[in-house]
Amino acid sequence: MKISRRHFVRDISLTVASGIMVNTFSGCRQLGRYSSRSNKDVPTLIVDIDFNDEVIIRPQPITETQVEELVEHLYQNGVDVILLRMGYLGYLPYHTDLSHPVGFDESHARQNPFTSDSSALEKWIAQRKEWNERYRQVLETFNPPEIFIREGHKRGMKVIMWIDIFDDMYSGHRSKFIDEHPYCQWTSRDGQSYFKGLISYAWKESREFRIKQAEELLALGADGIHCSTSAHCRHLPNRHKNDFFGFEKPVVEEYQKQYGIDIRKDDSFDREKWHIIKGEFMNFLYKDLADVCHQKSKELWIGLQLGDYTNLSADPYFGTNVVARYKNLWKELVDNNVADAFIVGDYEICSQQDHEYWSAKNLNPAPTADLFSWAAAYYQPYCNNKTKLYLFGEWLSASEPEIEKQLTEWSQRTLANGFDGIDIHEAANFENPLTKMKLLKRMKRRLQGKTVNAL
Repeated sequence: MKISRRHFVRDISLTVASGIMVNTFSGCRQLGRYSSRSNKDVPTLIVDIDFNDEVIIRPQPITETQVEELVEHLYQNGVDVILLRMGYLGYLPYHTDLSHPVGFDESHARQNPFTSDSSALEKWIAQRKEWNERYRQVLETFNPPEIFIREGHKRGMKVIMWIDIFDDMYSGHRSKFIDEHPYCQWTSRDGQSYFKGLISYAWKESREFRIKQAEELLALGADGIHCSTSAHCRHLPNRHKNDFFGFEKPVVEEYQKQYGIDIRKDDSFDREKWHIIKGEFMNFLYKDLADVCHQKSKELWIGLQLGDYTNLSADPYFGTNVVARYKNLWKELVDNNVADAFIVGDYEICSQQDHEYWSAKNLNPAPTADLFSWAAAYYQPYCNNKTKLYLFGEWLSASEPEIEKQLTEWSQRTLANGFDGIDIHEAANFENPLTKMKLLKRMKRRLQGKTVNAL
């Protein structure tokens, strides 16, 4: 299935044009370290749950009982791990003082429109007001992560909390942290523009914010934290110049400290050294999160784009307009026992190797076969017996036959390349109707090496 902006608008649950809803690191402890999968091991079947969609796809507020039923369906159909999204375009959808209460800001939506079509924007505003009011009612009734953790643990399932580290603004949706710390966003060279919604972890304040969020979720009993690179703010209108952002004060000061050059004023600065400094600040975040997780014998998972860089392309999301990027210093995360698992190809389209998106990645070495075998060869030798490697299962179709075909392909990719498991995105794809859940059980049987008859 080709991925377009339409599919991503579905990911935030509305196609507005039609109005149709669619579905130095020595301090880290080595706790619960992994060994790579042997021939006898069965790859882990992970299903991520975007709780925002669970609220939106129901005509009435989702209930605690419905959460229990969802977890039971996933368990009965072979799911090993639940990856629960605890971010909502800047809001944090659980009981916390770190976030504004879930709501909708009409003036913010009009000041930060995702579209130039005023009619589509007004439809969006009307729909989102209704949905977010429903969301507010849900959060008044129960605390979502608490129920998912309780029900998952009852069934022996692992429940990891998915944190969106780059997804903190969309039209009408605001982050309390960014409202209070607007400078903690990726910043232009002249210091006058921000990549709205994209938090920069060069700032200590930003890292401390995520630590507090992780601590709150772990205190509820979560088995770990996953840092996702999903970023709906990358769909919003943006500048069209590569590396336009990334000049936050701590980055500028660190470059000047190391190399004696002010990157805001001197055009001769080394871009690669700049990207490395930004990557080092990202690793500071991961190290801090690992400390929090490992002190509690919990896991830290990290979403990892393929190759040397995390490219934060924008407008379009899957394009060559790489307005922000940083170096993936992933080997340090392995060497220093920071990452318990990587989800590789995180929020990328590895199944579409010919897409223009990959022309901006410049993978080295250049792939000679498919990107899954490339990733296996690139990461597995270094991560062996240290850090688990899971695939990201990308976006599924709506029809049962198409989902069956896609899950068969993902099973084959996982097994053929020796990955430790796969994250299937996302639970809502199997709920309408619930009979689609059987497709997960069929996938689990394939991962177990069993014969699966045709539907």
